[in-house]
Amino acid sequence: MSLTHLSLGDFRNIEALSFEPSPDINIIYGANGSGKTSLLEAIYFLSHGKSFRTNKHKILIRHEQSRCIVHAKKQIHNLSIPVGISKDNAGETKLKIQGQSSRKMSELAQLIPVQVITPESYELFFGGPKERRKFLDLGVFHVEHAFFNAWRNFNKILKQRNALLKSRPSNYAEQIKYWDKEYVRLAEEINIHRKTYISRFEALFFDKIVCQIPIFSGLELRYDAGWKDCLASQLEQQFERDVKLGYTSKGPHKADFSFYSEGYGVENILSRGQLKLLLYALKVAQNSLIESETDKQSILLIDDLPSELGEETMQSVSALLALCQSQLFITAITAESISAVVEPMQRSCSMFHVKHGSLITK
Repeated sequence: MSLTHLSLGDFRNIEALSFEPSPDINIIYGANGSGKTSLLEAIYFLSHGKSFRTNKHKILIRHEQSRCIVHAKKQIHNLSIPVGISKDNAGETKLKIQGQSSRKMSELAQLIPVQVITPESYELFFGGPKERRKFLDLGVFHVEHAFFNAWRNFNKILKQRNALLKSRPSNYAEQIKYWDKEYVRLAEEINIHRKTYISRFEALFFDKIVCQIPIFSGLELRYDAGWKDCLASQLEQQFERDVKLGYTSKGPHKADFSFYSEGYGVENILSRGQLKLLLYALKVAQNSLIESETDKQSILLIDDLPSELGEETMQSVSALLALCQSQLFITAITAESISAVVEPMQRSCSMFHVKHGSLITK
C-alpha cells in the first residue's frame, strides 16, 4: 500500500529522476542544495497539489521549462495504481489517476495520505489557528468521509456571506439571513465530524503514543469549535461587528485546538526539543489513526531529521516512529547522522544519495 515508484521531470533543480522507494524507510541524504528536500516536496505535491515550501508555483518548475511533472505508482493490496500531476507556468494543474484525467485534487489526496515534518513545523504551536486547523482537518478528511463535502459547501456559503458583508447591497441583511440557515447547518455538521475525529485521536494519542514519553504526562487537548453555544444566536449578535469587519467572525473556519500542560500552553513551558518531540507524536498518531480507520498506508516526510534533536531526543523519536507503519522518507546531510533513529526501528531501509539533482541508489 506504499509508493512503489516515483519519477520527476523538471521539478525544482531536477531535470529527470526516477526511483523505486522501499515500502518502509527511505533515507535521502546529500549536501545542502543537492535536491533531497525537492524529492520530499514532489511527494507532497503529488498528494496536496502544492508545495510545503512556497506558494509560488513557478518556483517548482525548473528554470526555462514550461511545466513540472510528478508520476508515481501506488500499491494498494495487489493493485498498482499509476498517478500523476503536472503544473505549468500559467498555474494550470493536470491530474491523472489510472490513466484517466481528473479535476479533483481530493481524489489524489484520498489515495495518498501525506504528512510532512520540517524544521519550520513549529508553526503548529507558535503560528495561528490556521496551521492547527490544517493539521486537524487532514485527519478528519481521511477518516470522516462526509466531512469534505460539508466543508466544501460551507466554504461556498462563507464566501457568499463575506461578499455580502463587504459590498452591502440593498437588503443585504435579509439575504444574509437566508444564507445563515444553511451556514449554521453545515457548521454544526463540520463540528460533529471534527469532534468525532478528535475523540478517536485522543484515545489513540493518549493511550498508545504519549505513554511512551514520560515528559508528556498531564498533557491536555482543548478544542474550540469557532463559536460557543448557539451559532445562530452568535451570528445575530456579531452581525454589526461583522459588517464593520467585512467578514464572518464566528464559525468552523475559526476553529482551533491547543495542547496544555499544568494549565499552560505547551509552547510556553516546553523546550524546542520537547516541542519537536510532541510534533512527532502528533504526526505519528494522526498517520496511525488514518491507517487503522482506512486500511491505507500513510506517508510521513521528514526533512532534516537531526535538526535540533539531542541524543536522548533521537532515541524518543525512534521509539515514536517505531509505532508508525507509515512509509517514511527522511532527509539528512549524512546517513550516519540519523543511524541512532533508524537502526533501533528494525525496519527495512533503502539509502539514496542525492547529488546535483541526481540520485544514486545504495
